[in-house]
Amino acid sequence: MMLSKKLQSAGRQNVAPKMTTTSVADPVVEVLRQVRGPFAVLWLQATTNRVYFAHDQFGRRSLLYKHWGSDHRRDVIAELAGTKTTSTTCSRTDLICFVLTNVAIGHDDPDSMQYRELPASGVYVLDLHEDQTQTAATTPSCTMEFHPYPPIDPRLALPVSEMEASTDILDRFGCQLPCTAMTSKTTTMLRACAQALLVVLSNAVGLRVRSIPSRLFSNKYDASARVAVFFSGGLDSVVLAALTHFHAPATEPVDLLTVCFDEKSNFASPDRRAAELAHAELCNLFPERQWNLIKINVPREELASKQREVQTLMTPCDTHMDFNIAAAFWFLSRGRGVLTKLTPVAGNTTSKRTDVLLTPQGDSLHDNKARVDLISDSQNANDNPMLRSASPCNCTLKHGCAVGICKSCCSEAHKTASARLDTSSEPVKKQQQQQEQDHPSKDASERSPSSCRVHCSTQTGSSSLSSSTSVPIRTGGTSSIASRYQTIARVVLVGIGADEQLAGYGRHRTTLIHGGEQALRAELEMDLDRLWTRNLGRDDRCIAAHGREARFPYLDENVVSTISNFPVSCLCDTDLPRGVGDKRVLRVVARALGLKSCAGLAKRAIQFGSRIAKVSHTGSNRQIQGDNKFISMKS
Repeated sequence: MMLSKKLQSAGRQNVAPKMTTTSVADPVVEVLRQVRGPFAVLWLQATTNRVYFAHDQFGRRSLLYKHWGSDHRRDVIAELAGTKTTSTTCSRTDLICFVLTNVAIGHDDPDSMQYRELPASGVYVLDLHEDQTQTAATTPSCTMEFHPYPPIDPRLALPVSEMEASTDILDRFGCQLPCTAMTSKTTTMLRACAQALLVVLSNAVGLRVRSIPSRLFSNKYDASARVAVFFSGGLDSVVLAALTHFHAPATEPVDLLTVCFDEKSNFASPDRRAAELAHAELCNLFPERQWNLIKINVPREELASKQREVQTLMTPCDTHMDFNIAAAFWFLSRGRGVLTKLTPVAGNTTSKRTDVLLTPQGDSLHDNKARVDLISDSQNANDNPMLRSASPCNCTLKHGCAVGICKSCCSEAHKTASARLDTSSEPVKKQQQQQEQDHPSKDASERSPSSCRVHCSTQTGSSSLSSSTSVPIRTGGTSSIASRYQTIARVVLVGIGADEQLAGYGRHRTTLIHGGEQALRAELEMDLDRLWTRNLGRDDRCIAAHGREARFPYLDENVVSTISNFPVSCLCDTDLPRGVGDKRVLRVVARALGLKSCAGLAKRAIQFGSRIAKVSHTGSNRQIQGDNKFISMKS
């Protein structure tokens, strides 16, 4: 509404019947060039016969174009985009079937050219005003103008130099943000960058959550979520979920949407396990909030049945990787799955210090925490009888182990700790008896082993929180209740943009090693510049198909401007392993928020974490090249 009024006001300033030169500032163009946030617009000013069309400079809202008809027609959009040319003259026959749309129409028509994403680099103006100098002998022509976007204003950045070491950090909404992990062990620059990122990211989340309209009819006793998060359990999405807590009304739940396609493993893919861990952690960190984990389990048969619809939405993207990601987003946005929420069990309280690096499957999180605390009492292996056997093993340690030792020693240490734990107390006995009543078919051999997450072995068919059963599942001081669920949230927060800015991909590490900081900066800039064609248009179409709006806090202009000022050392450190050295500053933010389960996870693409890449190809573990053209799922 506000943009429409600004455009109308600017349009009234276009008093001349035709802009004689593109050097004269067009007030309508200037309005569009100053818009911040996601948009796609097509606006006709009838008085001047000028058509304005554009989407934001990241391409967060889909806008496609095509020339309908023979292949020999000029593509005037491609001629202008990415060049210094400001305008070009074209015959009206070149535009006789020019189409602008937000989703492909008749994409499978063999006589039509392929749809293309409109380049998100500026504002386009089609001037249809007839040139008075034209004669009957000349071909009617019109002018296509291109007005590039200016660079993001550096003044939007939060100055890192102004950040001071403090335990109290406030964002623009007055929310007090924790910074517990920004200790003296963190370098001054890294700590300052993390504080700046925490503030601007909280501002971005707050702007996107607080602006969601309230429902006309609300019932505090039957609250439903107005916001959802695409929740893989990875670093980017868990940080967004945690920040959402500070901005959503306290009485409203937050829906966490996690998708899995691996039916053979009882829907226990890596992303699903990570999501379960992160969900348990959020419940422990913020017990006053109702966190709804929505497990969206997609059998292969259902995926195949929606193939054509997904292909239509992802057009003009056409690779196997495009289909995998588009399908994952389509099912996530549909929001239909099994609801899991943790509620307090009578007589017990949720431990806020539960170490969710441990697997939640079967074992009590409270017992696992006590076990790790017992093992970790002493950092010196010689002082701790349970770690003495690990001291001389000389095995390669696997990063992320809850105790910091190798797999064999970790298993032995947990066994020793289990034997030493006092399990004779009455509450523990009652809890064990209740677990046996809830799962009478389980014998000792079927119960999940006591081990940390990175060292636990895959057990197909074992008990998992991924089960769609409606029977409550005991998890220490909480009870996990599962039931069928359909989210009604109209806004979803998506973590796209974090990897492209914070050096989250493995190739970023390689570039830094072989090309240095300047080469990494160039690659990060390239990744951000091509988000519109590789990701955002496709993803917006798949999400909007279910009537939901995707919002991208990591692509907030203030966030982008702030991150661009961070030194490379705060983004990536090649001396540190994956899961530690990449996206360094965001990992510090996660720890400041009290998050542990995601802070040490390396990047895992959604097509692999959800197992759709395996299912949509052949059902085997053999990978297919992601840039191969997608035709159909193989049987």
